[in-house]
Amino acid sequence: MMYRYSMTSKRIVITGASRGIGLEMAKILIGKGHSVYGAVRNPDGANDLREAGPTGILQLDIGDQSSIDAFGQELASITDGIDILVNNAGITSNDLGVNRRQCNPWEIDPAIVLEETQINALGPMMVTRNVISLLEAGNNPVVLNTSSQLGSMVIGAMMPSDVAYNVSKAAVNMITVMSASTNKNVAFVALHPGWVKTDMGTDAAEMEVSDSAGAIVDSLLSLTIEDSGRFIRWDGTDHPW
Repeated sequence: MMYRYSMTSKRIVITGASRGIGLEMAKILIGKGHSVYGAVRNPDGANDLREAGPTGILQLDIGDQSSIDAFGQELASITDGIDILVNNAGITSNDLGVNRRQCNPWEIDPAIVLEETQINALGPMMVTRNVISLLEAGNNPVVLNTSSQLGSMVIGAMMPSDVAYNVSKAAVNMITVMSASTNKNVAFVALHPGWVKTDMGTDAAEMEVSDSAGAIVDSLLSLTIEDSGRFIRWDGTDHPW
């Protein structure tokens, strides 16, 4: 079944939409009248997202290519185009059972670097590849790739504890600029969401989830093809590479 949409309502896909920034963005965008498709690893457990009233909840594990393929097929079966893809899902080394403070270049297990890059960088790239035809059929299509200040050469050099995470986010930045340079129909933008009080950011972080998500939504809805290839902060200002 194909869903109808209003010309003023954008069709938005958010990965990792069951918690943290992804969930809060979904709530805000739904509240603004947009059609939001939340992509999550466990749809049955996405109760907070379901209560927000998304247009759809789809299963997606960005570390599993078969899941990515199935996600693309399911999305194409319920909509003939999407206007925004937010590649928000990702992990840290903690999620792989490693102390982030022991993940410097001299101690890290190379397998952790490879796995984290597979999930954080190649996962979003393959999700985008699977839905690119839907994006190209969209209205002013935008892909927002969630990166981090730690993917910046400038900032990463000052915070070198978790080389696996930093490398994965630097790869996200490179994939973003290369996507922008090779596809002129879709805007590709990398985003530093701020240091946010989420499971990933911990309670020591500076920003509340609601503040970060609200600013990201405002920035997201203002992006156009002219912004393609940028690396921005949550508030839409340029972040150093």
